[in-house]
Amino acid sequence: MKLSASRTALSGLALTVAATALGQPLLAPAASAATDAPATSAARAGTGWLATQLTNGVIHNDTYDFDDLGMTMDIGLSMDEVGGDQAMVRQIRSSLSSRVEEYVTGGQYGDPSFRLAGELAKSLVFAQVSGADPRTYGGYDLVAEVEKTVTASGPSAGRVVNYSPAPGWDDYANTFSQALAVRGLSVAGSDKAAAATGFLLEQQCSSGYFRTFFTADASAAGQSCVEGTDPTDTDTTAYVVNQLAATTPRSAAVDAALARAVAWLGATQKADGSFVGSPFTPDPNTNSTGLAASALAAAGTCEQAGRAAEWVSSLQVGPQPSTSPLAGEEGALAYDRGAMDSASANGIGAARDQWWRATVQAVAGLTHARGSATALAVTSTGSEPGSTATLSATGGTVGDRFCLTGPGIDGSRTVVVGADRVLEAPVTLPAAAGPATYTLTGHDGATTHTVAVRSAAQPAQPAQPAQAAQPDAARGSVVGVRLVGPAGFRKAGSKVALEVIGAAPGARFVLRGPGLADTTIVAGSDGALTRTVTLPKATTTAAYVLLGSDGQVADGTRVLGKRRLKVSALASDGPRTRVLVRRLVAGEKVRLVVAGRVLAKGRANSKGRFLTRVALPDGRAKVRVRAVGQFPDLRSGSTRVTLR
Repeated sequence: MKLSASRTALSGLALTVAATALGQPLLAPAASAATDAPATSAARAGTGWLATQLTNGVIHNDTYDFDDLGMTMDIGLSMDEVGGDQAMVRQIRSSLSSRVEEYVTGGQYGDPSFRLAGELAKSLVFAQVSGADPRTYGGYDLVAEVEKTVTASGPSAGRVVNYSPAPGWDDYANTFSQALAVRGLSVAGSDKAAAATGFLLEQQCSSGYFRTFFTADASAAGQSCVEGTDPTDTDTTAYVVNQLAATTPRSAAVDAALARAVAWLGATQKADGSFVGSPFTPDPNTNSTGLAASALAAAGTCEQAGRAAEWVSSLQVGPQPSTSPLAGEEGALAYDRGAMDSASANGIGAARDQWWRATVQAVAGLTHARGSATALAVTSTGSEPGSTATLSATGGTVGDRFCLTGPGIDGSRTVVVGADRVLEAPVTLPAAAGPATYTLTGHDGATTHTVAVRSAAQPAQPAQPAQAAQPDAARGSVVGVRLVGPAGFRKAGSKVALEVIGAAPGARFVLRGPGLADTTIVAGSDGALTRTVTLPKATTTAAYVLLGSDGQVADGTRVLGKRRLKVSALASDGPRTRVLVRRLVAGEKVRLVVAGRVLAKGRANSKGRFLTRVALPDGRAKVRVRAVGQFPDLRSGSTRVTLR
């Protein structure tokens, strides 16, 4: 008997067969923040939309008229990873508890004696993360059942297989099935976990990616990937990384495999942050990019994970008017730009199954989307060499992620704005006295903060010759002193004035910031002074620090560099045309201009976007709509609209 792969199989080919479960990120020292950190608003919107697609805790596929139990488990696993939907996870657990047998035996397409390796492994992992007893969930000892799928000996020892007394059936277990089994058995402490893990590592190709399909002949001597023969696959590679990251303890071999896989992923990321899937899915899509975002974050590559997550978020349905074809679909993720454009014009319709699979696989990746760094104000406590200091940042949104780099941090670390709207990040200061600069990077640039590392028990070090900074003891007090830069945005590369206000007459300080060596400045007889600085030539927050004998004060100037804005004319739900401008910075002024006439103006939202409706002029077949940012000579873009 042959089983229906479209309804039961696990595969790495995005959207061609059942979607796969999502693993929890690796909590390496330089990687993710605490697992109880708030989710981003985009990720919460995604799981919120998935919840609306369930009926009594199960998702029903109207196209083929069946309850998709595997997809339902995937939704539960995604909700668990994103967090905040545990009540819904429990409802799914309850709804599926009486249907495990149907799922793991193939239901109406299988036989009660069948045991399907991927379905059993996914059921085991779902039971573990949802709080069910995996030894009794659904009437099965899922640990024992998965152990039975692990090949005991021979060339394919450790390989999971479907098993049944019936001949002539397809054994479609693959690397996805194997990765789930490794995770479930490892968490359960099974003796079979090591063998299953060993076989999984054999599926890694020499360049670092994992192949999707096993060697067809399980008795053949060679059971490993053949570079150049087995096709590359982003989905499979990222999926394996996420599942292995959830196992503990991990051997040196597993850690080495993870490092090679993440290096391969990083090398294949496109300039805009997106990923393709495989030779079968050669175009950028949210499935592959969302999975890769989670895998990159698991390994501590925060900036790459953030860029991937932000690309995924560009294909998420936002708030809609009641008359929109996408009204009620807020939070859903389109598979690609074509799917989004089609649904924006006509609604999701018959493509709903594709939207389910895109969202369930990509939504966890949205938890790594970064916030606006230019909105942050950073302070710190602690200055003793070698001690732990705490960086605190305000101005972010609950759940916003940022990439933290600086002394003592290997690569970059993801830090999160907590429920109190404050980001707190402990850092270990250098063992030697001196400035320690930390950088928080978001989707729109970076904010820096410098800690003056010095010991209260040690005298200040003598000044160094030539251009070295002035000793602390020779500086004035910063109590009551303010460093004030220009408000609003300033053009990259321009000159601006920084003012010191409230200092003691004749007090000396050290001024530090972009483009400046440590510079000694002296307050005038009125306790004030002005210093002209040249801003960086890129979009960022230029952070300047005034160092005194007893601490420091800082100010940040928001800098806008050159960038081509992306302008799109969207399907309209009325006589006015919807126009979307992207690649702005949050709060940036923007105008829409047609033939020299301003049709609309406003400011970009927190995601750097501006959406409005405009009445385009009549009497023309086409018009060019131009978007002008804060500085027209640096930031503009246009699109041509065909009038009907």
